[in-house]
Amino acid sequence: MKVIDISAWQENVDWQAVKESGIEGVILKIGEHAHLDDMFIDHINKAVEYGLQYGVYYFAHACTYDEAVDEADQVAAWLEEYLRGETPPLGIWYDAESKRMLNGDVTECCRAFINRLTDYGHQYNGIYSSWSWLSAEGSHYIRIEDLPDYVPYWVANYGSGNTFETACRDYLKVEYPNNVIRMHQFTDKLAGFGYDANIYYDE
Repeated sequence: MKVIDISAWQENVDWQAVKESGIEGVILKIGEHAHLDDMFIDHINKAVEYGLQYGVYYFAHACTYDEAVDEADQVAAWLEEYLRGETPPLGIWYDAESKRMLNGDVTECCRAFINRLTDYGHQYNGIYSSWSWLSAEGSHYIRIEDLPDYVPYWVANYGSGNTFETACRDYLKVEYPNNVIRMHQFTDKLAGFGYDANIYYDE
């Protein structure tokens, strides 16, 4: 499935063009800290209007377990207020890329966020980060091997030849064959739009 991810930085989305281009889903920034993304309500209404599947992501800043729990509490509160407590069909994603997180144990912050949302009844909670942060061949700040196998991952790994047709998850799947690599973000400048673009793998 072809998916884009957007935030308040993308105010004037041509939703008709997005739909006509074959994009089927969108991951929307829900917020960071205690601040709801300025375009979240408009973006989610438009996604529904144009029949796009949607998920949400939260830009993390936590560097302790307790801070990550607080971030999950905030996301759960927003989901209750704006989505009647429902889990978005394309999931809830913890965007772990802020350098502030390196002041603590990033893996444990990811664990705290996912466990807390699970406690609220949300069953589709995953982690977004770069290949470098996730791979043992990179900086490996997020230790996939220390997290449950059922946790899905959305991996950013750009390449000059990557397109919707050539995007693939094999580079990380080889390292972690028992884990769920759910999405591959292959560019931050999708041709014709300039958005982040991803392939969503259903299986």
